[in-house]
Amino acid sequence: MTTPNPSHEERITILETRLDTILPTLATKEDIARLEGKMEAMYREQEGKMEAMYRDLAGRMEAMYRQQEGKMEAMYRQQEGKMETMNARQEGKIDGLGNSLLIKFIGAGITIAAIAVAAAKYL
Repeated sequence: MTTPNPSHEERITILETRLDTILPTLATKEDIARLEGKMEAMYREQEGKMEAMYRDLAGRMEAMYRQQEGKMEAMYRQQEGKMETMNARQEGKIDGLGNSLLIKFIGAGITIAAIAVAAAKYL
């Protein structure tokens, strides 16, 4: 079944009906301007929130850094103290060994001198 070709007047009426149906749903310049204003306000609000979050995060990170820096400094000082104690002990041991060797060398020297004196008596 074929539909007859509508006349120009009927076609215009159909198109006008479509236009009258669609036209009220289209955005006007004012609608777009209002939307742009709302979007700009939302952007500024989000920008402000992001800036506040950044500042808060930066402050927290700075505090954490300072806390860790303090802990590391305390650990460094503790290790430095332990190293100084160990060095002092080692120096004491080395001094003790040096004195012990000196005494042994002196004793050996005295022994050698005594042997030399005794040998000289017999020569």
